[in-house]
Amino acid sequence: MQNPIKSLLESKQLLVVCILYSVFISILFLLPTKEIPKLFDTFIPIDKLVHVSIFLVLTFLWLLYVNSILNDTKPIVLLFILIASLFYGILIEVIQELYVSSRGAEVLDVIADLLGASLGLLFFRNYKNRITS
Repeated sequence: MQNPIKSLLESKQLLVVCILYSVFISILFLLPTKEIPKLFDTFIPIDKLVHVSIFLVLTFLWLLYVNSILNDTKPIVLLFILIASLFYGILIEVIQELYVSSRGAEVLDVIADLLGASLGLLFFRNYKNRITS
């Protein structure tokens, strides 16, 4: 039986997963805040941890897809995906500010997005090194 990750990488299913995940988080980020359940009130900024987690997965998935079609990811490609993730985070914040009345743009959200995207890139590089060695 084939490794499930390898079979996913060998098919177009990974592109579908990337697109569906991107659409899902776009919808999630554009929901009014009253639609999002409050997890619990603590001193830990849960919403920033959510941003980090979401962008970690987003960047990791897109890097897997790009690597599967190019069979190699040069540093410029890694940088492009990182910058694209950052611009996506900024775009979401601008749309929230302009079009979602119960939400607003936050610089800390963009920083959390960048941190998550950077972690996704680091996890990808670690994962790629493990499968190529």
